[in-house]
Amino acid sequence: MVNREPLPPAPAVPLTVPLSPAQGAEESKSLAKIVHELRNPLSAFASALHLLSSQPDRPEVVRQLVSLMLPQLDRLTHAVDDLAAHVAAAKNPPAKQAQTAVPSSAPLPALKILLVDDNQSATHMMGRLLEKLGQDVQVAGSAAAALDQLTKFLPDFVISDIAMPGMSGYDLARRIRELELPKRPYLVAITGYGQESDRQEAFAAGFDQHLTKPIGVAALEDLLRASGS
Repeated sequence: MVNREPLPPAPAVPLTVPLSPAQGAEESKSLAKIVHELRNPLSAFASALHLLSSQPDRPEVVRQLVSLMLPQLDRLTHAVDDLAAHVAAAKNPPAKQAQTAVPSSAPLPALKILLVDDNQSATHMMGRLLEKLGQDVQVAGSAAAALDQLTKFLPDFVISDIAMPGMSGYDLARRIRELELPKRPYLVAITGYGQESDRQEAFAAGFDQHLTKPIGVAALEDLLRASGS
């Protein structure tokens, strides 16, 4: 029997491989898209749960479902926010947007709101939620449809997604700003892209406000109250 010397241990391989600037930019772009895709279902899910929780005579099974799922939704949202923060870590920290402080007890103004999103479940749920808050809501499934409804409905608010087939939310904002309307609508971008560069691009296109999905009831109420201040 031949005695063999034990093989030397394999050299340690670093788990983290340094990326070149180009690779790092590509990774950030890929992760940003993943964050966006994760936020879309969370937004519809959040609206559905808030609608269920607002029912005055909801059965016990609904109460149990809401109490079980809302904490899970919060944890998922925080996890996606952490991923978004990781994506933005290589860039300058986002500047805080200056907003007018409005008391939370202030009554909600009754507004005409046009929701624009190609995701029908998202617009349905948010539309129902806004109607519960006393708002007059119409829904458009595309930017082109929104432009057609705009001159007839004359909304106070246009709440639009950014990534839509055909005309994007950015293009929609630019087109709206070019129209001669009796009243200039307040434009709100609601999107899964939440980096500072995304905010600045939205403002440059003509949006007045940029919010990151999912949007809770409190954020919607603050937005509506601030519009009336």
